[in-house]
Amino acid sequence: MNRRKRRTVSGFTASRVASGCCTAFPRRAREGGDTSPTYHSYEVKNVYEDHAEVGEVTLDAGKKANDGGAFEVKVNFKEDAPQLKDPPGYNKSKQEKVKTDAGTFDCILWVSLGREDGDSRIWRSIDFPGLIVKQSDRFGTRTLVEFTWVEGDPGYKAPGKKKKKKEAEPETIDPKRLFSSKGATWVHHIDTKRGERGTRSIEVLQYQVARTDAEGCELEVSKLTQLMEKIKGETPQKLEIKFESINEHLEPKERSRLERTELRITDVGLFECNVYLYKDEDGRDARAWYAKEWPGLVVRRVIEGENYSQVTRIVKFEE
Repeated sequence: MNRRKRRTVSGFTASRVASGCCTAFPRRAREGGDTSPTYHSYEVKNVYEDHAEVGEVTLDAGKKANDGGAFEVKVNFKEDAPQLKDPPGYNKSKQEKVKTDAGTFDCILWVSLGREDGDSRIWRSIDFPGLIVKQSDRFGTRTLVEFTWVEGDPGYKAPGKKKKKKEAEPETIDPKRLFSSKGATWVHHIDTKRGERGTRSIEVLQYQVARTDAEGCELEVSKLTQLMEKIKGETPQKLEIKFESINEHLEPKERSRLERTELRITDVGLFECNVYLYKDEDGRDARAWYAKEWPGLVVRRVIEGENYSQVTRIVKFEE
């Protein structure tokens, strides 16, 4: 997979957009008022061949979501899509670098002078089409403060020590690759909301391949604290997986269909995923993302029903 061909966040370049990425912008609340920052967070929820679904959430000064402040928009992969067109009423001024808390971006400055509502300036990213890095008008300044960078992005800087160059993935991946790797560990963060009031509960589960041989493996499942620490006195659940029936563990156990393949950004890196649609055991709509390079590894799962939602995401993975 050539990672340099894809774009993240609001860079809606064809179907190479990676889902799971997020941006946040602060802005002053109203003209002439005191400076009171609020934030807008954007996340690419789903990516299809011809469009992406992008969620927007309004956050308060403490970056907490406001009730009713979330909605979703569809971004078509067409040149005349509103998010990709030149901003109407603005003139292209110049190219310049803009330094933000999220990083430094090469931008085109668009200017609109003499407007009835005052002058306005917009700095739009060159490398990530559709991404507004900064905007200034009479209501205040809107600036990018967080951005999900992924290896291969223009401007990406590797954290800490330089990692060894990753070997190319084999053309054919062993379906037992994950479960035959003794010591392989991954952790799921499960966020569930139930009832009319949306009562919330969080569960953290760790999966570890404790033993493996030619016939199969033993998987240990442990509950962790929200800080991903072991719970004293908690006994791990042990699961036996037989390689002769490995296919049962490579997609949802319920009857499912493969909807699409997409790139997804997670807390532990970028994965190319097979996305399955199915109904869970209670008849609720479910969608699950399985990593193609690690068959059987769930990197995300979303289940939705009446007065119920559950989001599972991977927060740790060690080969």
